[in-house]
Amino acid sequence: MRKVSLKDTINDLSKQSDLYRIIARKVKDTITVWDMEFNLIYASPSLEAMLGYREEELKSLFNKSVASGFECIVAPESIDTFLQDIGKGLRKLREVEHNEAVEARMIRKDGSTVWTETSSSSLMNDDGQRVGILSITRDISNRKHTRDILKKNEERYRNILESIDDGYLEFDLAGKFTFFNEALCRMTGFSREELMGMSSSKCASPETAEKLRTTFNKIYATGEDARIKEYEIVRKDGSMRINDLSASIMVDASGSPVGFRGVVRDVTEHVNKEQELKDSYASVQRMLEETVRTLAFTVEVRDPYTAGHQRRVAQLAEAISERIGLTPQEIMGIKMAALIHDVGKVQIPGEILSKPGPINSNEMDLVRTHPEVGSNILKEIQFPWPISDIILQHHGRLDGSGYPKGVDDSDMSIGARIIAVADVVEAMVSHRPYRSALGMAKAIEEISNNKGTLYDEKVVDVCLSLFNEEGFAFS
Repeated sequence: MRKVSLKDTINDLSKQSDLYRIIARKVKDTITVWDMEFNLIYASPSLEAMLGYREEELKSLFNKSVASGFECIVAPESIDTFLQDIGKGLRKLREVEHNEAVEARMIRKDGSTVWTETSSSSLMNDDGQRVGILSITRDISNRKHTRDILKKNEERYRNILESIDDGYLEFDLAGKFTFFNEALCRMTGFSREELMGMSSSKCASPETAEKLRTTFNKIYATGEDARIKEYEIVRKDGSMRINDLSASIMVDASGSPVGFRGVVRDVTEHVNKEQELKDSYASVQRMLEETVRTLAFTVEVRDPYTAGHQRRVAQLAEAISERIGLTPQEIMGIKMAALIHDVGKVQIPGEILSKPGPINSNEMDLVRTHPEVGSNILKEIQFPWPISDIILQHHGRLDGSGYPKGVDDSDMSIGARIIAVADVVEAMVSHRPYRSALGMAKAIEEISNNKGTLYDEKVVDVCLSLFNEEGFAFS
């Protein structure tokens, strides 16, 4: 069989249409044709736009040797890899039609450089003989630049993730870890190898696992971010830590969910300190409550006829405060103030407090000092509630007719308004040394007739509702 050269094949092709020549002139990629000894046979006109060389100039560069030719147009940092890849490609093209693309930084005629990607394929004659190589070289400078930026950004973000104390994690829809930072390893006690592919439920208590499942189902269904506060994780050594997790959905290019990502923060110490503060506050509050009850007992020891009066006033005041809708802290403050609202009576002689009959005007003036005396006794104690002010105002009336003088609608706090009503009701239904009990009907009449004048209208309405509709009774 006669050996057919590439030139003979090209001559046969030249007898056909000039369509291929026109295409070669128009495309931006550079098309080069080489024989099997790697002699340059053809270079498309786009060669000059890409590298600055004309076809004849490029051929002259390869006259001495293929290696020297490539050394002229391939940058030093790329030449070794390029020649190795070219060599592998040539050997591969003896068996297959196409080889993999080769990237290289090439030197233009003016000394500037351009990043290129070259892919090659075998040229066959009609007899199936490999007679040459066709290469297509493309300028990928913009793509390379973009890829380098993305790579640098990825490295930057990875460095950031590895430098933070919070744990970062990603896991698939089955709940298996696919990516995480070193902080998560420290937080869980597991190594990277152990965590990778592990189910996230293995790092959680049963209660937490259920909480996580519910939350991530909601994220999947709605696409909305979510936060799980103070959930327990189980470390490798079995110890428990408390974490906060902020999580969101991950989607692919089509917008379909593919997994979840989240940031985990260890809040164990914060939660422990917060609990310590709550315990400390509760302890202080219990001490203050005991102080209040001790003071209340002191008043009742000196005035046995009013024994239980302050406790019963506190019962009614607490019930009114709850129905009005005050906060638990406000309700507790009013209850404490009611328990010692008559503490100022410690300064009044016992014979006046227990006098079995009407008291004269001088004695009444002395009795009426007890709100101020009580307020002065308590104002230096750092209660978390305004007890001193409430006690000062609890005998005030909206129209200013109460005592001390000057206390009226503009001064009276809600605590004082509530205790004023509760105090009157309890006093009227109870026995006193100077009179018998007047009864509930008289007490109801008193606050009803003077609602909005002497007593707060809303407080009276709530008090009446307690007795008439809810069956409230003093215990």
